[in-house]
Amino acid sequence: MGKNNESHAAGVDQETMRKVMRRLLPLMMLLMIVNQIDRSNIGFAALTMNKDLGLTPYMYGLAAGMFSLGYILFEVPSNLILTKVGVNRWIARIMLTWGLVTIGMAFVVGPNSLYVARFLLGVAEAGFQPGMTFYVLSWIPLAERARFTGIWFIAVPLSPIIGGPLAGLLLQLDGVLGLAGWQWIFIMEGMPAVLLSVVTWRYLTPRPAIAEWLEPAERDALERMLERENADVHGGVHPTLRNTLMNGRVLVLGLLYIGMNMGMYAANVWMPTIVKSLGSLGNLETTLVISVIWAVASATSIFWGRRSDRVQERYWHLGLALLFGAAGFSVSAYVGSPALAMAGLTAAVAGILSGYVVFWVIPGTFLTGMAAAAGIALMNSMGNLGGFLGPFVVGWLRESTGSFQIALHVLAGAMVISGLIAIAIRPGKPMARSPSLLAPTE
Repeated sequence: MGKNNESHAAGVDQETMRKVMRRLLPLMMLLMIVNQIDRSNIGFAALTMNKDLGLTPYMYGLAAGMFSLGYILFEVPSNLILTKVGVNRWIARIMLTWGLVTIGMAFVVGPNSLYVARFLLGVAEAGFQPGMTFYVLSWIPLAERARFTGIWFIAVPLSPIIGGPLAGLLLQLDGVLGLAGWQWIFIMEGMPAVLLSVVTWRYLTPRPAIAEWLEPAERDALERMLERENADVHGGVHPTLRNTLMNGRVLVLGLLYIGMNMGMYAANVWMPTIVKSLGSLGNLETTLVISVIWAVASATSIFWGRRSDRVQERYWHLGLALLFGAAGFSVSAYVGSPALAMAGLTAAVAGILSGYVVFWVIPGTFLTGMAAAAGIALMNSMGNLGGFLGPFVVGWLRESTGSFQIALHVLAGAMVISGLIAIAIRPGKPMARSPSLLAPTE
């Protein structure tokens, strides 16, 4: 596989790939930053919102997790529509609606309205990340994808690095125009998505064949290379939607993704509260500490993605990253020192993020076209069950036990299971032999 990828990559010169990177990466990173900020800003809002709305840890965890339930229900249909109407149009629609819902969250008045708002945010945002991942498959050769994805996914840790201090400052607006600080977070951080929806519609080129900013020869070379890779994946046969959704490897990767997302979503929405509970930090100081944690995770994920590309190996890299993250959660639960606890949280986030960078390269090694859109959406939908369970379980155990210790061990256990699955299904292992996508439909 590695040699084939290298020979295909040779069909497109480095100048073409540099043009593609310069055109796609800045906007994709900006969209992902805004996406992650709006998805997880409830974690920073919770520093004062929970008291204002009378939310218990259980209520807050349930509200945070409701996002994933809405996402799960509409993700596969969203990605299938995306392949019909075009990436630029559908992603623009997603951004417009999620921005408006985020702004609307400023006006919730209690737990029930918050549950509804978070559910609607998941519905509005459904399909964004798998849609953008499908977009990467439509543009980037396989040999370059982990590096490209690693750079793109820098946006994930950049979002709390930027969004954390921003939220801390917005909390200081408490009382301005009669609004609480947490309300300002939702209003101000929802607006960029609405504005960027227009930019996305006009600027995000759906596929190489219509990219006027590339020379004709460059467009043709890139299209030919991607077509050859797609043919290699499926042997010239296009799998049906049913084959894709019943494919064993898709389903196992979706199961694996549940444990990953339990860790990621719990970290996103609970870390501000966890960090603040470790000492006597104020709201602004808490957001700055979280920025440092995510900065370290960002550097780690870049290194790990590049290493995975260099050796052209994915499954060991995914499994080891998740096991490292699990160890981080366990350390943060056991130690009595706030500094060591924060070091453990840093390791946990670094492991999860490094796993994400490698995980989203794997679908492109056995899925293309409509199969990729459906398969990625299904994996992400399954994984979003973890997005519900992670925040909810942490809130439930925090309220039941009075501490985060058991909850952090649960997150560690989920990631251990996911890491072991990744290692078990690596190519060449008996468990890796899943039902073929190419089996005929009855």
